[in-house]
Amino acid sequence: MNVTLETVKNHPFVQEFIEASNEYLGALGFTEHGFRHVSLVASISKNVLRHLNYNDPLPELASIAGYLHDIGNVINRHDHGQSSALIAMYILEELKMPSDEIAIVISAIGNHEEETGDPVNPVAAALILADKSDVHKTRVRNPQMINF
Repeated sequence: MNVTLETVKNHPFVQEFIEASNEYLGALGFTEHGFRHVSLVASISKNVLRHLNYNDPLPELASIAGYLHDIGNVINRHDHGQSSALIAMYILEELKMPSDEIAIVISAIGNHEEETGDPVNPVAAALILADKSDVHKTRVRNPQMINF
């Protein structure tokens, strides 16, 4: 595998889209979905598979999926799993990631939402666990309890 999380982070769309997504969600009152969140999800996803003794490239693919899983919020919050998967596919193709690895990453991203997703592969399972485990209090942007 020659595409790593660091390679992905350096793609010109990635930083811009994550930053814009977080800004848009903030305007809507959603929880924080910025660099802290995606970095944590990437790290946890990778660690889950490492601790379960999955071989490379799966842990690195999990970290990439974790970092890109919410990038589609730049388009819309609704069905962002699918738009995130499509944006990720474009980025990973441009970075020349092998198509079998792209398939693993985008299927995980496209299945990370609890309403419509399923753990279709180990990367998806790790991503779902990592994403849903980020319940840090700093993610809350709307402190008015009446709105919950």
